[in-house]
Amino acid sequence: MQPFDYRFCPACGQPLTQREAFGRLRAACDACGFVHFRDPKVAAAVLLSDQGRVLLVRRAVDPRRGFWALPAGFVEVDELPDQAAAREALEETGLHVAVGDLLRIRRTSNPDKPGMLLTYRGQVIGGALQASDDVSEARWFSAHEIPWNDLAFETTHESLREWLATSGEQ
Repeated sequence: MQPFDYRFCPACGQPLTQREAFGRLRAACDACGFVHFRDPKVAAAVLLSDQGRVLLVRRAVDPRRGFWALPAGFVEVDELPDQAAAREALEETGLHVAVGDLLRIRRTSNPDKPGMLLTYRGQVIGGALQASDDVSEARWFSAHEIPWNDLAFETTHESLREWLATSGEQ
């Protein structure tokens, strides 16, 4: 089991054991039948571009504090991923955005917190650019200004490479 898995059954309190359940080895309760399914955390990001520039935020929290990424965050239980992308953009940048097409779905690279990231294209529709929430800076970058060596995640690299390839910016 991973450190974040249950050790005791959340239904009855008995110790969990590893056993075959639904085609995989899973933590399960022999007393009440509870099976722990390790579901991924779902996050959403938005790639905002305007006049040949892309918006990046500098992370003020771990992981990858001080590195640049797309505005992004975890999807809450009561929202859809595109709504989360718009909410995170507003929280981190002060910008209201219209979320567009789904650009990509990728697994996140943190083995201790398995997850997936849904990245959308978006367009600014209002607000004023101001870093807040868990970012220390928000800035527009032209294609030749992108800080490739200071990007926080491989998913950010992938999204920016795709933006460059499809936008005609170089």
